[in-house]
Amino acid sequence: MAEAFAAGEWAEAFHPRFGVGFPVLSGTCVFLSGCDGYAACSAIAALAWALGAIPVFRLASRVFDRRTAWFALILYAICPQPYLWALKGLREPFKLLGVLLMADGVVRSRDGSGRTAVLFEMCAGLALMFLFKCDAILLGGLLALAFAFCDGWSRRTWMMAASGALALQPMCFVVWEWTGWWLPAPHYVTILEKVFGG
Repeated sequence: MAEAFAAGEWAEAFHPRFGVGFPVLSGTCVFLSGCDGYAACSAIAALAWALGAIPVFRLASRVFDRRTAWFALILYAICPQPYLWALKGLREPFKLLGVLLMADGVVRSRDGSGRTAVLFEMCAGLALMFLFKCDAILLGGLLALAFAFCDGWSRRTWMMAASGALALQPMCFVVWEWTGWWLPAPHYVTILEKVFGG
């Protein structure tokens, strides 16, 4: 898919079962560097895994203390599964990064720090989950709901919801192209067809 994106073959680059973010980033990497698709996917996934260290440290230092945060960072670095995801060029590091960003945003909203930074963190986490992993829509929605309760349903809650709805639209377009339904993931088509017949 990355190589298809780099070659401009859009019909081959996107599939309704996969998010649109990974083919775009890895395909751009293929186009700019000339490497193969697997190497590009591994490099982009490794970057997401490495960026996850920032919210891990911040989250652990807010919930516990700085010493525990360093220990959490070491555990994150040596934990084999996320690192293997990155080496294999999978999309899971982006989902993990999105979850970590949103969890840190929820904790930060409770202590009232950095209102604009928290909004950016929540929007970025939600967009990562929606653009890279179709099966992360429910988890992203639950974290967004937790943020809304902690934030008191303020204006930034609705701004985050609008950014999440916007992040879903590219995937909705891909599903619409394949199935004729404007939905963020193809398994919702099956559910709706069972409910309404079709």
